[in-house]
Amino acid sequence: MKNNRGITLIALVITIIVLLILAGVSIAMLTGDNGILTQATTARDDTAVAERVERINMELNALYSAVLADNTKDIFTAAEIQDVIDNLKGTDCTVSGQTSGSTIASETVTITADGVKAGTGTVTIDDAGQATLTPAEADTTTE
Repeated sequence: MKNNRGITLIALVITIIVLLILAGVSIAMLTGDNGILTQATTARDDTAVAERVERINMELNALYSAVLADNTKDIFTAAEIQDVIDNLKGTDCTVSGQTSGSTIASETVTITADGVKAGTGTVTIDDAGQATLTPAEADTTTE
């Protein structure tokens, strides 16, 4: 009896078909609407928005705590508003209390993130010297 050693043509074809199926599934998982690359891009964009919202809220909380520390405070000074503007330099944020490059004192400071899906945050001092903080939030609406 002859002892055959080797691979049959059918086994080779089946192996190639299995490899092609695995390659197709792998490519589909990388690309596509719910692929790994798409999810990574979405996560990067969401992180950028969250960082911007966090930065806005940090500045608003600093102003809010300044009102809580000083019971007689009834207005944000131009210097305080300028500090917020300086702290947010390099971002796409707009700070109220700013007119044509100069700052003015204001009872309300509003920070808006331009160009990203971040909402507007506000700190307001009322007539009784109490502060109201409205934090910025990320826009969660889908496009």
